[in-house]
Amino acid sequence: MSRLNVGRVLMLLAVVGTAGLVGWWAGRETLVPPEDPLAEPEPVSYSVVEGLVGHSLSFVAVAEWEPALLAHSEVAGVVTSVFVEPGGEVSAGDVLFAVDLRPVMVAAGQTPAFREMSLRDRGDDVRQLQELLSGLGFFGGEIDGVFGSGTAAAVRQWQESLGLEDDGVVRLGDVVFIPDLPARVVLGEEVVVGGRLSGGEQAVWGLPVDPSFWVPLSPEQRNLVPIDAPVMVSYGGGVWDAEVVEAVESVGPQGGIGELRLVLEAPGGGSVCGAECGDWVALEGRSDFPAEIVVVPETTGPVVPVAAIQTSADGSTYVTLDSGGTVAVEVVVSHAGLAVVTGVEAGDVLLLPFESPPEPSG
Repeated sequence: MSRLNVGRVLMLLAVVGTAGLVGWWAGRETLVPPEDPLAEPEPVSYSVVEGLVGHSLSFVAVAEWEPALLAHSEVAGVVTSVFVEPGGEVSAGDVLFAVDLRPVMVAAGQTPAFREMSLRDRGDDVRQLQELLSGLGFFGGEIDGVFGSGTAAAVRQWQESLGLEDDGVVRLGDVVFIPDLPARVVLGEEVVVGGRLSGGEQAVWGLPVDPSFWVPLSPEQRNLVPIDAPVMVSYGGGVWDAEVVEAVESVGPQGGIGELRLVLEAPGGGSVCGAECGDWVALEGRSDFPAEIVVVPETTGPVVPVAAIQTSADGSTYVTLDSGGTVAVEVVVSHAGLAVVTGVEAGDVLLLPFESPPEPSG
């Protein structure tokens, strides 16, 4: 064999040898059995801890006094004085404001002032005037709704006490009658010093004893909140506890679903803001306060993953210990994949099994 041929043979052996090694490696990799996708993985263990589970949602609570119209102004002229602070309490005989220096007084009565009153007039408005004059100490006669000489004499004394011409005639606008006194009132926006009245303005508004509180929910929010959930309303001085007492529907655009108002009261009834209403709720317009609605009450106790809790055929619940035994548990509250339960203690080790173990006996 020539030298050249020996070289060719060695080169061929080298190529064949290399190919054999590559084939052996590939064959070895091919013969390793792949991981069985049906094989059951090892269970995950979990140590029970003492913890807290709860959940609240943030909303806005609206407060408003919701004034009711009590009386119109029946006098024309310029407002020269105002004697009532917004939200002030007035009683029969109090002067509300003055027009062209002539005072406008408040009195109790269901019948509104609608005419000038003088001798020989009769009616409920006259009777209400007599009750006013009697309460002020000017009239001692029978309250019969008849404007007689005794009533005229009382009117003249009353006018003299106010510095008015004592002619015995009660002009339209001298008195406004409102149903119940005493009352907390605000005057109409036109009743300000320098304001000009033409007659017929909404002059006196009554405030309720307490402001109304509610949480407005959009159609998208209404399913997030249980109607009986506790509510915490925050204000500058702390937190007011509240509860939902009524849900009021409103109609949306084109007759669709509208806002849902969750009407609030203090737990057990009464005003949400109690004695602090006047300090924090504006007398006019709406006041907004941050509010937390408790969806899941904060509860402490042994906390376990919800995934560790299994259900028996009879509906009872249980967990599996790392020893393989099972323990019956009862879910107190749950949220976001965690639950506070009874039946286990902090430090117990549980398994999150991938198949149901035997149900607990007994």
